[in-house]
This record gives sequence, structure tokens and C-alpha cells, in this order.
Amino acid sequence: MSKKPLSGKAAAVAGAGRGIGRAIALAFSRAGANLAICSRSIDELNEVKNSSEAHGVKCLVGVADITDPKATEAFCKAAIDEFGQMDILVNSAGVELESSKVESSDPERWWRTVEVNIRGPYLVTRFFLGGLAEGAKIINISSGLGLRAADWNSSYTVSKAGLHIFTEVLANELWPRKIDVNNLIPGPVATDMFNRGARGVRYTPEEILERFAKELPPGFSPQERIKHPDEVAELALYMATLPVGGPTGQTFSLGRRPF
Repeated sequence: MSKKPLSGKAAAVAGAGRGIGRAIALAFSRAGANLAICSRSIDELNEVKNSSEAHGVKCLVGVADITDPKATEAFCKAAIDEFGQMDILVNSAGVELESSKVESSDPERWWRTVEVNIRGPYLVTRFFLGGLAEGAKIINISSGLGLRAADWNSSYTVSKAGLHIFTEVLANELWPRKIDVNNLIPGPVATDMFNRGARGVRYTPEEILERFAKELPPGFSPQERIKHPDEVAELALYMATLPVGGPTGQTFSLGRRPF
């Protein structure tokens, strides 16, 4: 792979302000792609913009709640107007707001999780479709929890299961345009999910990896390990640079356990 395999291409990353989305956006910028990024925090987006543009690319920023059709459509239109077309779309925005069992779950948090995790990617994709180049790539950040039934975290599981099927539907719809649509399962990653309950303290990915270097938190498979966001970005970059006519409707995974 050349040092700038995405030179001359444009990539949109939803949920680029932090975590996996941020790592992917920065990896794409290092690979030469111009960026259109969105999230709900302008401060985080501006930091990603500044870091990206240091690599000599353009970066368009849009503050948007991706469950809001008008705000999402405005961001997508601005990106297409700026770059003419999109070569890569990454749906990385996601939340895990309600992890209780159904009986004790909060209905508002449950539905909000589903809205962000499946309505959001639908809206972003819907409003970018007309501006995607022939041979473009769509990468949906999914989860192994979308492939198996758990006895907890039902909203997250249901939303990611929906995202898996949405990926397959899109792959079927878009193959005449040579657009590949695939899922990426990261497994556990050193992101804000490990900062819950930290009461204002934010641990960096490196600090999270150090904390759990010898023993994983409860609930994780013993053969699993926590990954750095940059590892996920490497896989996303690989998926984004596959030749036209490559895998579509498939799932790429960094997980270290059967689903």
C-alpha cells in the first residue's frame, strides 16, 4: 500500500469527534483523503479538523445530531457541495445508553440508543447516497452483540442487529453501482465506554490499555483483549482501499471470540 492510498478521495465520517470515529478520520487524513466529519461537539470536531489539515488535506466540519433529518441532510449536502462526491462513508456514531434488562430498562434511554445506532446510520447514508461515487465504500461500525442474543443490553443488541441487516440490504441495492457495503466489528476498544463512572476523569486510550493490561473487566471473554482505536482505524483503512469489486455485504472483525 502506498503512503497516500486515499489521495484525491473524499471521506465522510459520522461520529468523528472521539474514539473510533476520530481515529478513523485521522488515519484517512494521513492516507491523503479530504474529510467531511460530524458529531455533536464542535470543540472535538475542531481538534480533529486541525490535526487532519496538518496532513495537507481539507476537512469540512458539521455539527449534527444524526437522528435529526434536517441537520443530517444539511451536513451531507454541504459535504457533497464541497467535494463534489464522496468516495468513502463511515458510520461510526453510536451510543450505549441503557444496559439494564428489559424489565428494569428506561424506555427513553432504550429508544434513544436505537435511534442513534440505526436511525442515525440510515439518515446519514440516505442523504449521502446520491452523492456517492461509483465504486465507493460504506463502512458501518457494528458489534458482535448484534450477532447473538444476550440477556442484557437489549437496546444496543437490537440496534446493532438492525445495522447488520441494513448493511446487507444496502449491499444488495448498491452492487449495480459497484459500491461495497460492509460491517466492521471492533470488539472491545479503549474508548469512553471505559470512562463510565469516572466522575469527570477522562482516561486516554493508552491509560485504559495500561489499566486492563493484566486482567479484563468482568463480562469479557478470557481470550479477548482491549484494542487501541488506531487498530480499528487500520482495519477501516484496509477496507476503504480494497479494489472495486471486492467483498460486499460482509463483516470484518477484530474480535477474538466466536459470536
